[in-house]
Amino acid sequence: MTFLPRSVCWLRILMAAALMYCTLLQVRGQDALQSKAGEPRWNLLAECQMVVLPQKVAWTLMPDLSDDDKIEAAWTKIQQMIEHGEATLAANLSVRAEPGVKAVAESIEELRYATEFTPPQLPQSVPKDVKPGEALKSWPHVGIVPTAFETRKVGATLELEATPSIDGKWVAISLVPQHVRLLRFTKTDAGVLASGEHLSVEQPYFSTLKSTLNMHIRAGQRILLGMHKLPNDETSVELFLFRVRTQLTGNAK
Repeated sequence: MTFLPRSVCWLRILMAAALMYCTLLQVRGQDALQSKAGEPRWNLLAECQMVVLPQKVAWTLMPDLSDDDKIEAAWTKIQQMIEHGEATLAANLSVRAEPGVKAVAESIEELRYATEFTPPQLPQSVPKDVKPGEALKSWPHVGIVPTAFETRKVGATLELEATPSIDGKWVAISLVPQHVRLLRFTKTDAGVLASGEHLSVEQPYFSTLKSTLNMHIRAGQRILLGMHKLPNDETSVELFLFRVRTQLTGNAK
């Protein structure tokens, strides 16, 4: 009679257990699919408009924009304002998504800018008959060299993850609309030369308008997500308007 080493026996036992576990998972997966047989399958169509308009006009529209029965009439008025140049459509984002899967729509540019710099290099040697301060004044070149960079997305972004009800009439949704603007470059003081001249580096100055929401909404119903005051224009605001629709794609088999 031939006896196998104990380690080989344990290895065979573990392999058999793993095979049984995989088989069990496969059976459970088939059961899960069969339990959903006949349920409808949906696609989600989401859209978000970011509109800039005068603050005084936005305040008059707020009651209708907050009323489910009147928001479409208010949206029609905003569209007419855009057509006549009285409002600006800053972004119009749309995305098609599967239930429970994160989807992103972007209309952006990438801005790369320096975040770290090396200090100016001083002269390595100064003649004995020249005062240090005089040598610095006649130093021909001063350079601040960037050593690290960062990339920032500038523009409009819509992130969402949504799950419709079985009948497709309601949607549980988590979404983040965001609008990032580059307002200007600002100078940051980086030192003073012996001559009195100031050194500086330019850094970007951004504005971010953002809403983060988790809610249940009726499919096809337009809603106001938020109203944000523009940082570079105190007389204007930006509205985030959103709608998600469900589209039947078939029945599970």
